[in-house]
Amino acid sequence: MRISTAQIFSMSLNQMNSALNDVTELTIMNASQKRINAPSDDPSGMGRVVELSGYEKSLSGYIDNCSTVLEQLSTADQVLSTASETITAALELAEQASTETYTEEELQMMALEMEGYLDALYAIANTQLGSDSLFAGDDIGDDAYAMGLGVTQTNDSFSSSDFTSLEGEIEDTVAVRFTSDGVIGTDAIGYEYSTDNGETWTTATLAAGDTAFAVGDATVELATGTMITAADDDGNGSQFYLREACVYTGSSRAMSVAVSESTSEDMNTVGSTIFGGVDESTGQPYDSPNLFETLADCIVYMQTGNYDGVAQCLEDLGDCHETVETGAANLGARENKITYTQTSLSLVKELTANSISSEEDADATQLVVELEQANYVYEAVLSTSSSIMSMSLLDYI
Repeated sequence: MRISTAQIFSMSLNQMNSALNDVTELTIMNASQKRINAPSDDPSGMGRVVELSGYEKSLSGYIDNCSTVLEQLSTADQVLSTASETITAALELAEQASTETYTEEELQMMALEMEGYLDALYAIANTQLGSDSLFAGDDIGDDAYAMGLGVTQTNDSFSSSDFTSLEGEIEDTVAVRFTSDGVIGTDAIGYEYSTDNGETWTTATLAAGDTAFAVGDATVELATGTMITAADDDGNGSQFYLREACVYTGSSRAMSVAVSESTSEDMNTVGSTIFGGVDESTGQPYDSPNLFETLADCIVYMQTGNYDGVAQCLEDLGDCHETVETGAANLGARENKITYTQTSLSLVKELTANSISSEEDADATQLVVELEQANYVYEAVLSTSSSIMSMSLLDYI
């Protein structure tokens, strides 16, 4: 068979290109230290790498979520510990005030101290981590509580549902009592109020057919049909105290965050379940134990020298303290759960990274050997091709 010079040149070039291609591929692998640098290197292997990489990224997201949740829960746990200490101090103060061994003037001084405890707990309930509220549920961008108005009752002449609206502002506790009998929304009824603990009174009349009446800069609205009886100096009849209250403005549902493919966890807390207060949507106090309402009532009883009222608040404060402690225990349990979840996810992520590495990474030792072999082959091809391509008939004439 005759082999032409053109065939020799063509075959030599093919061999040189093939050897050079092997050297190039191995050089790229050596530079990246990866066996798969393009889908064409190993289509099935690349598919496996893409699948594992996506899974690894999702695990990283869950691990980051766990870190965020742990930070929120840890901070909330710490502030609830401070809240518990504050309630303990309030309990000690209420216990002293309920013994009837202090004068009314001394009780009023104690009321100022109790106001300080209420302010401290109000600040705790509005704690934020960055811009996120810890106790506002999933309404994390706003404070959990705002100051509003509430009512303290000294007898059973009213129920909470009788008060349909409390609006406006007051500077100090206002004593309100009715001076005549009647039915709200039907009769004209006289009333009076005092802003200096009963030393002076301002008289006014609720017009027939009206349900709302002014108390200084505030307005109180009673439910139509509420029965009113004239109050006396012995504490009988329709009367109440209008004072400040902590109104829960957050959400009734906590902010839930996915911490795994099948698990979500609340990263904050619905503050009303721990601190109570007044429901913004209804204007009614939350069910007992209600920490903020109990403290507000206790302050009023101290201001007015009501020892029995303080004693009742002392008992209620004990229940409120247990509620706060239970809330802190719940936070601790959630912290432990998230910690275990994060540890498990980190282990799975590490195993996934190892699987990706074993699939796409090159064997460095073997790669060096193969690269040396490829270089040797390429040099040999170049040398042989050079010798053959330089030969001609003139060499033998």
